[in-house]
Amino acid sequence: MKKHVLLFIHLVFGSIAVFAQDIAASQVPSVVINQFNTDFPKAKDVEWEQKSNGYKVDFEQGWNKDFKVWYAADGKQLKSVEDLTKNELPKSILSAINKDYKNYHIDDAEKITEDKKVSYKVELEYKNDEKIIYFNEQGLPIK
Repeated sequence: MKKHVLLFIHLVFGSIAVFAQDIAASQVPSVVINQFNTDFPKAKDVEWEQKSNGYKVDFEQGWNKDFKVWYAADGKQLKSVEDLTKNELPKSILSAINKDYKNYHIDDAEKITEDKKVSYKVELEYKNDEKIIYFNEQGLPIK
C-alpha cells in the first residue's frame, strides 16, 4: 500500500512539473521579454515559468509589491495579478466590506486584470471564518 501511495504522489507531482516549469529568462522568447521590460521596467526578483498557453512571470516592484503576469508566446499580456494593501483598494470596495462584512478584517487583497476587465479578490477573516469575495470596481460582488 505504501508503494502505491508513493507512486501516486510521484505521478501527481511529476505531472505538475510537465505543465508548469520554471525556466531561465534566456528560454523566454525575446518578444515576451521585450514586452515585459516595457510593461514593468522596474521589476526585480523576476522568475519565469512556462505554461501551456504561454509564460507566467512572478516579480516584485517598488517596496516588495508582488505581481504575477501571464503572456502569450507573441508577447500579448493575458492577465495580471497585483498584491494590494487595504488602503489601495477602491473606496467602493472598502464601503461594501464595512457594510456587508463589518466584523471581518481584510487578510489579503489582489487586483486582477484580464481582457482589460479589472476585478478585486479580497480574503476576509473573522475568528475562524474565512471568505474570499471577488468585487468589480463599483464594489459589487461578482463571484
